[in-house]
Amino acid sequence: MRQIAILILLATCSLPAQAQNPHVWLDTDMGPIILELDEAAAPVTVENFLRYVDDGFYDGLVFHRIAEEFVIQGGGFDSNRQRRDPTYEPIVNEADNGLSNLPGTIAMARTSEPDSATSQFFINLEDNSDLDPDNESAGYAVFGEVVIGMETVEAIGALNAINAQGSALHQWPFNPPVIERAVRTDGFPLMADHSGSWFDPANDGVGFNVEIANRVGGEGPIALVYWYNFEEQRQFWLLGQSSFNWGDSEVTVDLLSNPGDEGGTGFQSPPESEFTNFGTLTLRFDDCANGTFSYDMPGYGTGDIDITRLSRPEGFDCRAE
Repeated sequence: MRQIAILILLATCSLPAQAQNPHVWLDTDMGPIILELDEAAAPVTVENFLRYVDDGFYDGLVFHRIAEEFVIQGGGFDSNRQRRDPTYEPIVNEADNGLSNLPGTIAMARTSEPDSATSQFFINLEDNSDLDPDNESAGYAVFGEVVIGMETVEAIGALNAINAQGSALHQWPFNPPVIERAVRTDGFPLMADHSGSWFDPANDGVGFNVEIANRVGGEGPIALVYWYNFEEQRQFWLLGQSSFNWGDSEVTVDLLSNPGDEGGTGFQSPPESEFTNFGTLTLRFDDCANGTFSYDMPGYGTGDIDITRLSRPEGFDCRAE
């Protein structure tokens, strides 16, 4: 019995870890939409969608169709109504995969031909199970769902659109929402909306100023953070910056330190010189309003600080809170 138990234990330990379904962040100018894709149910469709994502095909395109209480559709046109031609051949229709066109699911758009889907997709606003395959229709292939940002989807779905039946502009929104970028992500991604002031609710006088943006010249994003502490009647400043990739869910910055002085500096104005190396700080966000910053600083220790948003830059919009 003991040998059997050991063999069962060894067999259990040798099982491979279950792979996580791929996630994609649609960074729209109305807020984030994060999708979880079902590779097991729709392997061909997911592979096709990820090819377009990895190629940057969707960057700069818009949700060009807003069908009230039905779907929002994107992946084919830019804000100037210019069509972006697909770069891969049409794929087989995987609609008969057990997934239904329920609210928040994502499916491939196509022509009347079942195996004609390329780059365009739609997100269901309502129960559209009538789009599932049946005896009379091949159906529309669902391949994932919205896991964060359904509020953004609903806001897009509420936009006014042109009502011109029979026209190429039918259901085109007056102000089409732009997909700034579509990238893979493994958590809640770092985004420009995380710029602003953050504070530690458990410690008065401890907070952070964060800026996340593209580098000048378009060389990719950068995270800049100021950590301030007003304890002991003086200001204690740390600052750091680091590059990362859009879609990353965390970034670690090397910190520089300035002890400040009793006279202090302005809330938004750290000292300009006399900084020394002081350790690292890793930034992670749970959503658009909360996160955890982890520090590792020789002579100070290691730990986590749960942070909450205090302010955000004007013009930023995020409903994933």
